[in-house]
Amino acid sequence: MRVFVAVDIPDPLRLGISKLQERLSAKGVRDIRWARPSGIHLTLRFCGEIPAETLKLLLEALARGAPLLPFRAALGQLGTFPPRGAPRVLVLSLVGMEEMNHLAAWVGERCEAAGVPRESRRFHPHLTLGRFRAGARRIPRELQEASQDLAGAEIDVDRFKIFQSHLGSDGARYQALAEFPLLARGAS
Repeated sequence: MRVFVAVDIPDPLRLGISKLQERLSAKGVRDIRWARPSGIHLTLRFCGEIPAETLKLLLEALARGAPLLPFRAALGQLGTFPPRGAPRVLVLSLVGMEEMNHLAAWVGERCEAAGVPRESRRFHPHLTLGRFRAGARRIPRELQEASQDLAGAEIDVDRFKIFQSHLGSDGARYQALAEFPLLARGAS
């Protein structure tokens, strides 16, 4: 099964993202497949296709929750991945993410202990708004300002989840399989 570990975002933020997507479309952003706001999340670790036994080991590795204090994550600016060349993904970045980096590292260690291969890419906290089609151009800088009303919006991070991804012709749908809390530092 195809799984990932992520922080869910609150519904008011989903609504703000939906409005941002509509504004960008109205202002001429084309050649993009928009992510469904209901499925937007902050991925800590993409595990990919893993067997049921590995999922069981991962659930056990995460069962007690992360020994970290809850924190807030703040949204930054609109951007693209990769940062140079043809864009593939339109994202909202996150800023001041020391705590998020610690959480992602902790989750990554547990994933590897459960048998999930090490992630080759460096962790960059973001929310994916859409994926560009082949041949797409960068969005003009003036359109990047369309996200200003979301910049600084906060996400309370006090838990994270394992999701299963169901791929279909109409896009991916996500099912939460388990939820885990963030605990005080020093908890085991």
